[in-house]
Amino acid sequence: MTAKNNKSKAAKKHPTQPKPNWDILAIDDTQYKTIVPDWAKKCKTWRPQREGKIISQIAGIVRDIFVEQGVRVETGDRLMVLEAMKMYNEILSPVDGVVMKILVEPNINIPKGTLMIKIQEDNKEEAKAQNQAIN
Repeated sequence: MTAKNNKSKAAKKHPTQPKPNWDILAIDDTQYKTIVPDWAKKCKTWRPQREGKIISQIAGIVRDIFVEQGVRVETGDRLMVLEAMKMYNEILSPVDGVVMKILVEPNINIPKGTLMIKIQEDNKEEAKAQNQAIN
């Protein structure tokens, strides 16, 4: 090998890299500079559950149900436990309201996207008016 061949190989090892095209990722009130791959840009945007509809976000087994139809629940009340990937996930009420329908049973496998519980959400305007009348 000659010295000329060594130099040409060294030049090939370090080609000029294009400058990255940075994306801004905002999480809560903090912004991060990152590179988001094209495949990730095509993914659906996450949206919270529809109010009053408790839908499974992952396939699993319903282990326990803590409410009954017609029971009044408040935001954060325990509704049920869903076992998924050997973890027990407590499902909490996202709204204040009344349990209208329970569509699952304990010890049953359910797929992702299953509607498990329907809650009739309180009318927020009516509740505000009642609170103002009391105060």
